[in-house]
Amino acid sequence: MKTQAIERIVASFEVMQSSTDSLSSDFLDALARLEDTAIQKRLLQELIEKYVELEKRVDGLLRNTLPESVAEEIKFNGNYPARTFDGTIFFSDCAGFTRLAEKMSSELLIQRLHILFSGIDKIMVRYGGTKIKTIGDSYMAVFGAPLTLTDHATRSVEAALDIIEYLKEFNSGQPLPIEMRFGIHSGSFMGGVVGRDRMQFDIFGDSVNIASRFESAGEKGRVNISEDTYRLISQNFEFEGRGEISLKNKSPMKAYFVTGRTQKVG
Repeated sequence: MKTQAIERIVASFEVMQSSTDSLSSDFLDALARLEDTAIQKRLLQELIEKYVELEKRVDGLLRNTLPESVAEEIKFNGNYPARTFDGTIFFSDCAGFTRLAEKMSSELLIQRLHILFSGIDKIMVRYGGTKIKTIGDSYMAVFGAPLTLTDHATRSVEAALDIIEYLKEFNSGQPLPIEMRFGIHSGSFMGGVVGRDRMQFDIFGDSVNIASRFESAGEKGRVNISEDTYRLISQNFEFEGRGEISLKNKSPMKAYFVTGRTQKVG
C-alpha cells in the first residue's frame, strides 16, 4: 500500500514539475518577445531621431545656400525646375579695385570686403533682394526672383542708394576708401538651381548681361540704370539723362543716373 501511495505522489509531482516547466518556458518566451519588441521600439526611436537630426541638417544646408522659397520647393518636390521671371538685376563693383589691391595687404583687403559685403547683405534683406553671388569685388543680386515683387525696380534703386549712404560710414577714417559703381536693368530672365553637391540659385539671360554692362559703363558713387528700369521708377526718383551709351558687345542704349529720391519706400 505504501509503495502504491508513494508511486502516486511521485507521479503527481512529475506532472506538476512538467506543468511548471511548460509554464516557465512559456513565460521565458514571452519575456524574450517582449525584450525583442522593446529593442525594436528603441531602434525605431533611434532611427527616427537620426532622421529628424539629418532632416534638420539638410534643411539648414539648403537654407544657407538657397533662398528660402527655393529650399522649400526642393525639400517637398525634390527639385526646382528653371522658370522665367520678370524682375530687376543689380550689379555693383569696387571702383579702382586694382589700385586698392596694390596698396592694401591681402589680409586687410579681404577683411574690408567681408565687412562691406556683410553690410550690403543686410541692405538687400531690407528691400527683399536676393543675393546671387560675389565674384572678387563684384556683388550681384536680383529683385523679383525667386519671389515676385511688383515694385522690384524701385526696391533695387532704393538698395543702391542706401549702399551709397552706408559706404560713407564704412569709409569713415579709412586712409584707402572703397567706392562702388552700380548698374541696374529690368527685364525677363531665367532662374533656376545649378550644381548638385553645392546647389546655388542663379539667373541667366540677356537682361543679366545688360545689367552687367550698365555697371561697367557706370561711374563710382553713382547708380546707372537702363531705360527699362527708368520707365518703372520715373515717379519715385530724380534723374540725370545720359543719352545713349556704348555697351560692350551691345548696341548703344539709353541710360540714366539716379540723383535722388522723390519718395522713399521700404
